[in-house]
Amino acid sequence: MLQQVLLVAGGASLLFGLLFLVLYQDQLTREKAAASDQINQLLRVALENAMLKRDVPGLREIVTRMGSLPGIHDVMILEPGGEVRFASRPENLGRRDPALAASGGGNRFIDGPAGEPLLRSVNPVPNQTQCVDCHGQLEKNPINGVLVVDYRADTLQRQAWRSAALFALAGAIVLALTLFTLWRLMQRRVVRPLSELDSVARALSNGDLTLRAQVKTADEPGRLAQSFNRMADSLVEQIAFAEGQQRYLQELLDGLPDGVRVIRQSDYRIVAANRAYCAQLNVDESSVLGQPCYASSHGRDSPCPATMLVCPVTELRTPGQSLKCRHRHIAADGRQFPVEVHAVLIERGSGDAKERLVVESTSDLSGAARLSQEQRLSELGLLAAGIAHEIHNPLGSMRLAVEGLLRSLHHNTADPARLAGYLEMMNAEIDRCTGVTQRLLLLSRLPQQQAQIVTFNPAVADTIQLLDFDARSRRIVQIVSLDPQNPRIMADDSDLRMLMLNLAQNAHHAMPNGGELRVTTLVEGREVVLKVRDSGQGIPPENLRRIFDPFFSDRADGEGGTGLGLTICKTIVDRYDGRIEVESVRDQFTEFRVRFPLVDDE
Repeated sequence: MLQQVLLVAGGASLLFGLLFLVLYQDQLTREKAAASDQINQLLRVALENAMLKRDVPGLREIVTRMGSLPGIHDVMILEPGGEVRFASRPENLGRRDPALAASGGGNRFIDGPAGEPLLRSVNPVPNQTQCVDCHGQLEKNPINGVLVVDYRADTLQRQAWRSAALFALAGAIVLALTLFTLWRLMQRRVVRPLSELDSVARALSNGDLTLRAQVKTADEPGRLAQSFNRMADSLVEQIAFAEGQQRYLQELLDGLPDGVRVIRQSDYRIVAANRAYCAQLNVDESSVLGQPCYASSHGRDSPCPATMLVCPVTELRTPGQSLKCRHRHIAADGRQFPVEVHAVLIERGSGDAKERLVVESTSDLSGAARLSQEQRLSELGLLAAGIAHEIHNPLGSMRLAVEGLLRSLHHNTADPARLAGYLEMMNAEIDRCTGVTQRLLLLSRLPQQQAQIVTFNPAVADTIQLLDFDARSRRIVQIVSLDPQNPRIMADDSDLRMLMLNLAQNAHHAMPNGGELRVTTLVEGREVVLKVRDSGQGIPPENLRRIFDPFFSDRADGEGGTGLGLTICKTIVDRYDGRIEVESVRDQFTEFRVRFPLVDDE
């Protein structure tokens, strides 16, 4: 900027110098012309005096002497027709120049015979009364002749250039002093403060938020430094606020039990991930952020083909659109595990800064399976008292039978018929214990990976029998009505038993003061229906929409539950393409209806 100011100032000074030179030269020319006019007047008076005396030799002498004076190049007297009658230079005598005679008076610059600059002064000599005798009447002959004096102009130009050089030198000195003063002022008041401000701005842009501009003056640069410092303080506050918001959002994400990652749709890059997602893949957050989504979760070098799986990044097109799909992720140690992905497309920013992000929530289905098994074992633990009672009674009967056999053998009073009765009773009790343990084993068995054809009624009846002791202890009457068609569905026997167990125990908990539990299976059209109806306290209307949510519990007996029983029921029903419905009236009844597709005999 300073160089531009100096260049403009120098150019302006040069322009004004040239203008001053032209004006000064014009002034010298006018002064020289005025001086020549005075000389011409004196010369004309002398010539007129000589002419009146008819002193031709004296007139010629005057012209010759005038021509020899310093600074005069030539003196000529022309008659009105243009012929040179007198001249200081003999070679000009007799020369005719009508244009010069008719040009009128005045001063102008011309080039001499050798190209030298001359100032020509042309002065017409008017006719007078005393000259009428020789030159005729005034009306017909207004002038007697023309006096022409050529002055040398080279001295005038040298003087002009010398004066111009002196003025230019003085102007250059003044300009240099002015520019130097201006440069010093600008360096101290403008350039140096702006340079310091620029260095502080560069430091801020590089991440050093502690530097501030020094405010040394109260002028514009000083106020600019103050404004810059206020802007820097505001920027630091905004950055701190943004970082706080980012930490808060990250803490929220890390608090979620499912894995969450945010993917930029334009380039598949992960821009955010929570702790659960990193734990699923057994990786650090730093190795996930900025990487393509297909690299961290699928171990690929390119996007997943659309024919292999449903990719939320490519499938979602409209902001707010969501989808659910299942993938198999690959952990850092090579372990593969199934996940259920819930994804939604969001849009942030505006204009050219607008970008679309895909938010994915991934549930580790293997973890869900472990949770389901833990819940299954927990439910089996609650059956321990009833199962112990079911086995204790047959064992007591068998003990009495064994004691009777031993007494008969010791006293030699064994009766074959009595012995056979003891043995038959013991065999029946053993069958009873075996049935209990078999039903318990079927209930505790892990579900199979694929659905199979399962007979519906045995799974329902066996589970209800396991709850007989629990029902009697709670003063609950269990009534079971099974469809005689013995329908079949595509499912897993262990899952069906766990479904029935959770529904029946849920009904028991709803009747803390006793009541009636009705379990019914029937075929309606192309569906197998399971109805579980209790005469308990019912479910409040405001809780109906939440009963299938994980960890929601509101037991009527006042005990604290896990809140996972009905969630597991809903998961099992959805797994085998079924539906679960609930109807409840406060202080009257609650009925759950589960529907599965019927399997044809074919």
